[in-house]
Amino acid sequence: MTRPGSRRAAAAVAALLVAAPAAVLATATPAAAAQCQVGTTQYYPDVSPTLVQLGVPQAWTLAKGRGVTVAVVDSGVNTDNAHFPDGVVLDGTSFVPGDTTAGRTDVTGHGTAVAGIIAARGLQGSGMIGVAPEARILPVRVFSRTAEEAQPGDLVLSGSSIAQGIRWAVENGADVINVSLSAPTTNTAVPEIESALALAQRRDVVVVASSGDTTGQDTTEKRYPAAGRGVIGVAATNAEGVVDDYSVHGESVDVSAPGAAVLVTFHGNGDCLTGETPLTSWAAPYVAGLAAQLRERYPKESAEQIAYRITSTAERPVAGQRDDDQGWGLIRPFEALSTTLDERRAGPAAPDADQAQAVASRPTGARPMRATTDPLDPARREVLWWLIGGGGLAALALVLRPLVARARR
Repeated sequence: MTRPGSRRAAAAVAALLVAAPAAVLATATPAAAAQCQVGTTQYYPDVSPTLVQLGVPQAWTLAKGRGVTVAVVDSGVNTDNAHFPDGVVLDGTSFVPGDTTAGRTDVTGHGTAVAGIIAARGLQGSGMIGVAPEARILPVRVFSRTAEEAQPGDLVLSGSSIAQGIRWAVENGADVINVSLSAPTTNTAVPEIESALALAQRRDVVVVASSGDTTGQDTTEKRYPAAGRGVIGVAATNAEGVVDDYSVHGESVDVSAPGAAVLVTFHGNGDCLTGETPLTSWAAPYVAGLAAQLRERYPKESAEQIAYRITSTAERPVAGQRDDDQGWGLIRPFEALSTTLDERRAGPAAPDADQAQAVASRPTGARPMRATTDPLDPARREVLWWLIGGGGLAALALVLRPLVARARR
């Protein structure tokens, strides 16, 4: 919604800096540190520390996202992962030429990780479970590989493909859309993205997007879709619960959520715990999962009211003030689910009462979030960088920690 650590060195680094005239995008990929390896299934036994931090187990007593569809506009979702049993990941779509998997495949692992944060089902021996573990995922595959890794027939991520993915999700029953991808304001496809977001607003779909990760040069450059009208833009907190300079700051930041030490679904192979570099790609799906919970608990509330619940109940130093680092603050799922809406509440402006009634014409289905960069020191070898597109924007970094690492308490 547009509104007025420590770092460890470990394993090898892959730095992918790719320039293309289309769009700059960031996407993290769980490709791995020491013990998170594609083809080797492992489960992290402890409950996700970020879920405990947010009080999500308490929020489950009120809603788990039942009956809500969350579109993941991303690299697809690997349905071989046991956290996605039959019926969890719906048949979606793929804009990749020749791909007939309906979005149910994922070469990079990014979309799979995002989908797991939102709606992974719990498994015995694993602490991985989604924020909304009864929601369904609608995969919208808008790219296959980075520009550098692209093979004949691959679709490289662009601003235009993001826009197409959002529009398709809106037209195919999404209640919430998560976009953990981003393009700079200079991207030629920004008007397309804005048009797709306008459609989402008209159809009363909640859109959540990552605010973007910084390049280390500019911490305030706006990214789309997070900077778009009606979008909930999400910054990432570090392991200490603070939004640092890894996240883009500015008026497009509405709330913050954990982006470091996040337990994610890893390709088709169980779980992986991310490292301590905070990434907005992982922060956004926490908010999308909360939006799914809210759409279950308050089915007659509009997308704008859902967004207001999330922003108005967030934890912040001063009740009536937002800032450009964390927006209105760190999300509080239980409070968002249990609070009575009150326009006198100190915080963001309450939605117009007349507009709130528009929900009556909303089609049934599900409702909707983006990715960032990590300016890493060459000595920090835990990180996998992505830079997709061009135009001077940075890529997304995913830091994966070994599964034997102890969860932060």
